[in-house]
Formats: sequence, structure tokens, C-alpha cells
Amino acid sequence: MDENAIRFITEIVKPWETLNLELGRAFSMNPDMNDFIARASSLAVSIKHIPEACAKMKPEALISESRSYEIISDLADSSKHGALRDPGRECKLAVASMFERNPDAKVRFLRNRISINHKTHGKIDFMQCSLEGALFVLQKLGIRTDWSPKIFNNSSPFSDEIRVHAGRTRQIMWTGMQLEIVQADEKGEYVNVDLNGTVKFVLTSEF
Repeated sequence: MDENAIRFITEIVKPWETLNLELGRAFSMNPDMNDFIARASSLAVSIKHIPEACAKMKPEALISESRSYEIISDLADSSKHGALRDPGRECKLAVASMFERNPDAKVRFLRNRISINHKTHGKIDFMQCSLEGALFVLQKLGIRTDWSPKIFNNSSPFSDEIRVHAGRTRQIMWTGMQLEIVQADEKGEYVNVDLNGTVKFVLTSEF
């Protein structure tokens, strides 16, 4: 395995896969500031800059080839610099607990979703966008790996209860959380819907 492949796996594959699995645990997260957001920001910076580090490919020369890589580049710059010269490139991250609803208005926890709120492109799933951006970079660098990323979703039974835990392990403070209720459309993609029913909400907390 060559040096570029080792670097790609170390800086992108392992952090992405670790974050992917941890988002599948039913944590109640402070939406705007937590470890998941910090790690997603760091991952965006790695995806943006690894083509230049490995092959001296400038990000500016690549963004026209991939919308996902362009958005990840905007996120990397927004994370590092805050306000950008072009306000249309600015974006922020937020975390919400995503629950799937079935036709009987029962729910099950899928994962915590990190969303990119982009001034131009709107709301985008970070894990999907970073996956696509990373695969684009992999192809540009000509690296051969057996990496076949897939976003993790839980498949536990549906119930009439939403149960989450607010802990200190992945956040310094907790002031509240965001909930997203979703349902799979005809393409199998999750879209936001109303709950249209009554469920019990159970929050345990270390705070």
C-alpha cells in the first residue's frame, strides 16, 4: 500500500467510519456545539486539502467537477474562518436526532444526523455529502481501496416511545436538542414529515 493510500485511510476513511457508527447511538445532542460537529469540521478540512497534500491538486481546480466536494470545501473554510468573502459559500453544522415514522405513527431511532446549512445550497446531509466528496477525491488521486462506505441507520422495532440520553461524553453542555421525524419516500430516501400521532418522550441526563 502506497503512502497516499495510507494517508487517505488514516485521515478520511477511519474518521468517517468511526463517526458513522457513533451517530447511530441514541444520544441527545446540543444542536450547535458538540464533539460530532467538531469532528465533522475536521473531516471536511481533511477532504478538502488531501488532494493538494498528496498530489498538489488545488481545491479551486476541483470544485467545478463535484458539487459535494465544493460544499465540503465551503464547510472547511467556514469552519476555519467564519465569515467568508463570498457570503453565499458560508455554512454551519447542526445535529438532530432522526426518528423514522411508520404509517401507525410509531417511531424508531435511525441516527443522529449532521446537517450542513449552506447559504446557497440549503440543508444537506453531512455524512452523504462527505461520502460523495471523499469518493471523488479517491478517484482523482487514483487510489485503489476496498472502501465501500454506507451510512449507518438503526433497524430496531417501531414503538410509541422516543428515548434519548444527554451525556457529557460528547458535549460540554446541553441546552436542548432537535428532533427530525422522517419517512422513506418511493426512492427509499428519508424526507421530513409530521409525527401525526402521540408518542412518549423519555430523556435521561447526566447534566
